Amino acid sequence: MATDLLNVPENPAKGFNEYFRHAGTSVLYYRKKTGYELFLAVNTLAFSAATNTILYLLVDSPYQTEVMLCIGSTNFAFGAAVAAVHPPKPFKWGLISVAVFLPYTLRLLSNFIKRYK
Repeated sequence: MATDLLNVPENPAKGFNEYFRHAGTSVLYYRKKTGYELFLAVNTLAFSAATNTILYLLVDSPYQTEVMLCIGSTNFAFGAAVAAVHPPKPFKWGLISVAVFLPYTLRLLSNFIKRYK
């Protein structure tokens, strides 16, 4: 019985290799492309909103420059990680760019309205 459990089938089930063509890439992309793009956009928006909140809370602190450098580096690393797990196909950066810059743009707009109101 133990030998049966340890035997690896030589022919995996049909469709198994369809989702695992490229090691290290997203399985969700191969199953539902629109779901993957939506997940990526919402995840990026949440990440950007979190970094924006951290930045807002630490404005005028003695470590403001270091925090801004850290947030910029973290945003760049997030983009590099997204590009690394994306399958080797053309990537649409438009939706991701909007999701990254939306919280920062809304914060600037809010500050602008408060200042000149």
